[in-house]
Amino acid sequence: MHKLFLICLAAIFLLNAGIAAASPQELVQKEQIAVVNVEVPVRVFLDGIPLADLTKDDFRIFEDNEEQAINGFYQRRKKMNAQQVRLAAEQNASLIPPRYFVLCFRINDFNDPLRQGMDYFFQHVLREQDQLLVLVNERTLLLNQDVWQVKRREILEQVLREEALKARQELEAYSLRVRQDIDQTQLRVLVENSRQNFTIPLIIQFLENYLSIWQEFKKKYLLPDLDKFYNFARHLQKVKAEKWVLSFYQIEVFPKMRISGSIRQQIDRLVDEMTDNGGSAEQFAKVISRSLEAIDRALNAAGEFPAEQIGKMLIRVGTTYHCFISGVAREGPSEDLEYKKVASDLENTLREITKSSGGEVVFSGNIGSALHAIEEKEDVYYVLTYEPKNRERTGKVRIELSNPRCRLFYDDQVRSDHIAAYLKKKKDEDPTLQLDRISLAGRRLQLEISSFKMAEAKAKKSGQLRVAIGIRDEQNRILYDQSRSLAAKEARMSLAVDFAFLKPGKYFFLVDVSDLLTGRSATDMLQAEVR
Repeated sequence: MHKLFLICLAAIFLLNAGIAAASPQELVQKEQIAVVNVEVPVRVFLDGIPLADLTKDDFRIFEDNEEQAINGFYQRRKKMNAQQVRLAAEQNASLIPPRYFVLCFRINDFNDPLRQGMDYFFQHVLREQDQLLVLVNERTLLLNQDVWQVKRREILEQVLREEALKARQELEAYSLRVRQDIDQTQLRVLVENSRQNFTIPLIIQFLENYLSIWQEFKKKYLLPDLDKFYNFARHLQKVKAEKWVLSFYQIEVFPKMRISGSIRQQIDRLVDEMTDNGGSAEQFAKVISRSLEAIDRALNAAGEFPAEQIGKMLIRVGTTYHCFISGVAREGPSEDLEYKKVASDLENTLREITKSSGGEVVFSGNIGSALHAIEEKEDVYYVLTYEPKNRERTGKVRIELSNPRCRLFYDDQVRSDHIAAYLKKKKDEDPTLQLDRISLAGRRLQLEISSFKMAEAKAKKSGQLRVAIGIRDEQNRILYDQSRSLAAKEARMSLAVDFAFLKPGKYFFLVDVSDLLTGRSATDMLQAEVR
């Protein structure tokens, strides 16, 4: 799942759809053309605990080993608890800061713990004026505060159900591919006829295929797609608000041969016999043993997780990231197969990433209670500013603290816009679908779509899109729900659809656009009134 991780990340980190729309104007920072002051967010931990109330004199900052003068310094403290935020604002006679929540889901089961967790989030955490971006497996939703709170909750639950079902079906397809080879006699026949030499290479080929299926599974569900994550980070970088990312990650399982199963024991006996026979048989035995060891190693560690890159990006965009991990119970598919919990090393990686952004990893089957505990946790960090002595050269940043026992988290490449550079490089190679605008003029719904793939065909380029539009009235009745495939001749498409049948009143429009050439989608919604 877990390309989302980020999705959770992985997921995080896992983000297969583009960010559908920009935030309201007041939440978007303007790009800076000239470097005057450089801001460096820093989190400080002592013995694993955030260290608060440090002063400017506790820090030193260097660029390319040359010390820079710290000309600005402030401490930021924030909690997710909505009630405490409101009380603090009332006591200080200040405005409640705008908040931007991102919920990332990498799930394959919409179960009671997840449902109860979402109930708690909407009842106790999310205020009506908070912005909400949702990423569920392959889909992206921007649920602005102009969408009724109850409607935001209903929409999210519907999407969670749909995406969990789709993910479960995809995961079952992987399991079926393995079961067809192991349970449905293909491997069994090969092992039982192993005295015929021609079957030995076929056994080796099966094991290689099995490892290949695992690698495919790992790439799809366990490793974050950096392209999507960079797009996600770029979006958050422009948001000027208190930012919180909450990732809900259901641990994936993969069908593994039982050590005690009859087929695995037959293979082990076969290897012993071939080893005793010496010669070419012994060489084949070594190949089979290496394949089995490679499979066992692979299923015990996902590896290749770009933790440092993701951690730096989360620091750069100023978000606090929490990850909630839960399991999904599944029965073993057969006497020769068991479902193996995979990517245990990801758990340690996620801990490192969340800590760098002031968050935590929580393992719990009670997501509501876990959210309650997290909302009381305070995120403390510092922002140091300096004016580079050499504006022309972009150097590497180093920060030192008076207490050498402290551990610091910051982006040492803060002066180079590595997010923008990466996205510029990847844009043409792997475009990320964007639903740039959705608006209503009279009874005409207008859309603008960009960043979809244009394929070459007969010296011409064209894109293939599917646009689905749903309309509900104030009583939540479905008035319209249709989709249509379209050919795009230009790199940007404008679309207008007349709905003359709409009577005066308030309506909710849900638009889902899919790039048929890449499989990506973008979703946005509009609550508007027809007069």
